[in-house]
Amino acid sequence: MLLLSGGGKIEDNWFCVSKNTVARISKYWEFVKLDSTSKRRVEMIAAAQTYLKKQFPELTEKVEVSDARVQRQLWQQMHSGKKTDTDETQLAETCLRCYISHQIYQVCLDLGTKFGSQNGFNCQDLLPFVLDDEVLLGTRNQPEKLTSKSTQSSSYQSLATTVLKTFDPAKGSLNTWVNRYVKQHPELKRFLLQHGVFLVSDWALLNDTKPKELLRIFTDMYQLTSVEIQQICALLVSYHTVYREDRLQQRLTGATLPCQQPTSEQLIRIANDLQTSTGRKLSTESVLSQLHAIASKLRRYKITAQGGRISSISFEQPETQPMVEQSQVTEDNEEQLEFINLYQNQFLERLDQTLAQVIDEYIKKNQRKRSSVEQSFLTALHLFHCQGQSMNQIAPQINLTKQYEVTRLLKLNELRADIRQKMLITLRDRVLDTAKLFADSERLLFLDTQLELILDEQISSIIQEAESEVKNPIRNQPLRSLLARRLCHYLQGRSQ
Repeated sequence: MLLLSGGGKIEDNWFCVSKNTVARISKYWEFVKLDSTSKRRVEMIAAAQTYLKKQFPELTEKVEVSDARVQRQLWQQMHSGKKTDTDETQLAETCLRCYISHQIYQVCLDLGTKFGSQNGFNCQDLLPFVLDDEVLLGTRNQPEKLTSKSTQSSSYQSLATTVLKTFDPAKGSLNTWVNRYVKQHPELKRFLLQHGVFLVSDWALLNDTKPKELLRIFTDMYQLTSVEIQQICALLVSYHTVYREDRLQQRLTGATLPCQQPTSEQLIRIANDLQTSTGRKLSTESVLSQLHAIASKLRRYKITAQGGRISSISFEQPETQPMVEQSQVTEDNEEQLEFINLYQNQFLERLDQTLAQVIDEYIKKNQRKRSSVEQSFLTALHLFHCQGQSMNQIAPQINLTKQYEVTRLLKLNELRADIRQKMLITLRDRVLDTAKLFADSERLLFLDTQLELILDEQISSIIQEAESEVKNPIRNQPLRSLLARRLCHYLQGRSQ
């Protein structure tokens, strides 16, 4: 059955004493656990609350305190080793375990939100694998203690225990530590794999794959031509030449960042290396798109090789967020992949056409008010999206003086709203026409009733990604959302 679907996380790094932030503070004295029916419940640890307020008296004032500082002080108390401070040591550990329980739940919630709907599971299915601490009450004069539910077994320890044994605030945040251990948990990874989720980024997957391995995989599983495989391997070699070298330089400076999407500068260098070594010339957009496509095929291979169920496309590309319903490897896979490719092409084509239409309509509408609006508007769009400049930086370059004047000129919220509406209207019929080639009348009827809602979710996610990036931009670097990249592609073509 052809079924499209779309698929957030808010980091709580700071808290202060106010009505709006009490819930955040309470993470240090409220313990998240599973009840006898494996349902989530939260238990308040009164002794932990009293202890935390004693350790941080400023919590009685309206003063911001960072999680990092709280966790570092609790960790130091937990490792103090003073016999006279046994109770305080236990309470410090209790506060940290409470916080860890919240973070474990948050990671599972994120996984369920991002991958669950299209892969047949939810957050609740993940919790039993990793939320395995529980509260044991001590005597009346002793604080509550936390331990794993299998304290009788010397060979077993809860995930929270593992986190606390290895956590070092000098080497990273507790959030990062918990996130890593949850996603590396063997049983959780096995469950996700069985549901078609392979928790490795495209860039780590490409970074860790040797050209010889890629050659074997693409020859055995995908039956591509020798020329196609040769081109794919050459691109991977150019990716390694640039990307691995940069990561090596990062390590030499002490940085251990996870594999991120290549920057615009890296993509240019990859394209140049490929042209130098093979004579093949690709745009940076094509380099990025083809790297995603290679990683998507590698992901499918890794999942099937480990006995998992295939999720039809990569999870990372905004333009490929619509998912075809997961399935076992069957004869229908080729048809599904063909449908996905057609849909992706139509989506990008329609997005490009809509951008051109909306921008042209905006210019015609506003030229009546000011004859020079076209050049100012296009220049401001380019400087903001393609160079990452702020409104203050842009203003003098288009003969304006104030930031709000640039904001008023661009009207980005209106622009995105128009794009969203026009995309929804025109893409629906295109997708239905394409689906007729692959689905019977019953499936088409179902798709027809659901399609507007599904496309609305998909298009909204593209718009929300762009809005989020605009609110938290990396200054003087091109914006990297799909909408921004396609807009820059359009502006480049218009200027030529």
